Amino acid sequence: MFNFNIMRPFKLIIALVLFCSCEKNFLQMPISNTTTVDSVFSTTVKAEGAIANAYYDCLSQGIPYTNFWNAMVQENLDGGMNYGWAWTISEGIVLNGLAAANTSEDMDGYSQNFVYIRQAWLVKENIDEVKDMSAADKATVKGEMLGLLAYRYEQMMIMYGGVPIIDHALLPTDSLTIGRAPLQRVLDSVVSWCDQAIPVLPSVWPTQWTGRLTKTAAMAIKAKALLYAARPLFNSATPYLDMGGNNNLICFGAADPTRWQTALTASEAEITEATGAGGLQVINTGNPLDDYGTATGVPSNPEVILAWKNIDNVLFDGGNWANLPMNAFYNDRVWEAQGNVLTTNMLENYYKADGTNQTWPSLGTVTAFTDYTTRMNQMEPRFQVTFQPWEQDSKANPGDVNWTNAATFGGQGFGCARVVKFYYKASGRAWFEFPIFRLASAYLSSAEAYNELGQSANALSRLNVIHERAGLPAVTTTNQDSLRTIIQREWQVEFYDEQYRLHDIKFWKLPNIGNGIIGGPIRTFAFNNGGSVTETGNKNYNDNVLYTAFWAPKQYLNPFPTSEINKGYLIQNPGY
Repeated sequence: MFNFNIMRPFKLIIALVLFCSCEKNFLQMPISNTTTVDSVFSTTVKAEGAIANAYYDCLSQGIPYTNFWNAMVQENLDGGMNYGWAWTISEGIVLNGLAAANTSEDMDGYSQNFVYIRQAWLVKENIDEVKDMSAADKATVKGEMLGLLAYRYEQMMIMYGGVPIIDHALLPTDSLTIGRAPLQRVLDSVVSWCDQAIPVLPSVWPTQWTGRLTKTAAMAIKAKALLYAARPLFNSATPYLDMGGNNNLICFGAADPTRWQTALTASEAEITEATGAGGLQVINTGNPLDDYGTATGVPSNPEVILAWKNIDNVLFDGGNWANLPMNAFYNDRVWEAQGNVLTTNMLENYYKADGTNQTWPSLGTVTAFTDYTTRMNQMEPRFQVTFQPWEQDSKANPGDVNWTNAATFGGQGFGCARVVKFYYKASGRAWFEFPIFRLASAYLSSAEAYNELGQSANALSRLNVIHERAGLPAVTTTNQDSLRTIIQREWQVEFYDEQYRLHDIKFWKLPNIGNGIIGGPIRTFAFNNGGSVTETGNKNYNDNVLYTAFWAPKQYLNPFPTSEINKGYLIQNPGY
C-alpha cells in the first residue's frame, strides 16, 4: 500500500534558488540549503520520496490533519454537526459569518495550495532526470502529477471560483503577482490536465502501490469539476453577487444546459472505466449495513477510487493531532461527541429502514427516552454505520469492547448521536483512510445530470444503484422537481462527513439555505428535561434550538486571505 507519510523527510525540501525578498509571498518556493533538485531526482528511490510528498500535500486539501484545523470538519459549517468547541475556528464562521485571513471555510490555508502545487510541478518537470527509471514510468509519474494538480485546482475552483493558475514551477525571473484567472480558464485547465493524465495512468496499480492515481481517479476529478460547473451557482447568466467587469471570476455568464451533458459524459466514462478495467464496484452483497460499512470504513476496499493514506497510530502526536478531528475515539471518549455531534437538521435527511420518513418529536416536546431508542433502532443501515445513539453500543463494531456505550460515552452531553463513521469493524484502530472519491459519487453524479436533462428513467437507474444498496426500496417518481430533491437528499446521506455537503448545498443554491441548513436555527436533542445526556438512566429527550447560525450570500464562495488581497494583485470575492 502506498502510504503518503512514508517519506516525510523530503517534505517541501526541493528548491532551485532563494528569493531575494523580505516579504513572504504565498508563491514563494520552499527553501532548503541541504537538498537540491539534482540530489532528489538522482535515483528512483529518492524521487519516490518527492512523489509521496506531492500526494500527501495535494490530496490533503480540506482534511484537518494538523493542529491549526483540529476539531473542525465541514459538517460543522453546513449544519450537519454542531460547530464544536467554542475555541475552534468554526465557531466564528458559524455564528457570525467571520472568515478572516486564517479562518477560511476551506479548512486549509489558501496560501498552502501554491506550495503544494509547486511540489507537483517540480516532480513533473524533473522526473526525466532520474537515471534508473524507465521512460514509461516517467510518463506515468508525469500523469500522476497532472492529476494531483487537477485535484487541487478543482477544489480551489469549488471554494473560490477563479484563482491564479500556475502552470510550471516558478523561476526567479517569473512574476509572483499572478492574478485570478476567469472561472472558465480554471475549469478548462482542470479538464486538460485530466485528459493528459488519463491515457498514461494505469487502470490498476500493483498491490504495493495501491493508493496512487489510476485512470478512474483522474476521471473522477474531471467528473467532479464538470458536475459543479453544471450546477446553478456557476452555470448562470448572473453571479450570486455582482462583481461588475469581474463577474467571469465567479460565474460563466450564461445558463448553458449542455454543461449537464458534458458532466454526464464524464461521470459515465468514469463508471465504465471503474467497473471494467479498473476492477471497482459499488459494494452490494445484499447486506446493506455491512456493504455501506465496508465501503466507507474499511481501508482499500473495492469501492474506493482514491483515499488520503496516512497511517498514524500515535494519537495526540506532539500537538499535531494527526487524525483526531475525525477520529471516533480518544482516551476512551468519542472525540466527535465532544462538541461534534449530529444535529436534528441533518438527522431528518435519513430514512427509516423501510424507506419511509421517520417522525421525530416536534420542537420542545418532551418524550420518554424509550421512544428515542425505538426510533433510533428503526433507522436505515447507513445511519447505523455512521452514528452511535446514546445508551447503545456501536452497530458498526458489534461485540467490540472499544465500541460499547461505556467505552465511547463522554463529552458535551447533548446531540442526537455520536459520529463513528469510517471505523467499520475497526476494533482498536485509531486511524482511518479518508475516502476522497468513492464510486458511489459517479452514480449520483450521473443521476443528477440525467434528471437535469429530463431523462428520468436513466436518472432512476443510476440513483437506485446507491439507494437500493442501502437496503431501501427503489425510488420510482419521474417528476423532475421531486426527483431532484430526492437525489440531493441522497448525496447528503450517502456522503455525510465526506466533504461534499457544504459545497453541494451552496452550488444547488437551495432556497432555504439560510433557514435551517447552513444558516438559521440549528437544532439537536437535549435530555432529562432539557439537560445533558447521561451514560445510562436517561429519562426523556426533546428537540431544541442549539444556536442560530449565520448565512449571507457572500458565503457561496470563500474569501481570499486579507494578507494576499492587501498585496494588490488579487480581486476579493464579493461581500468580504
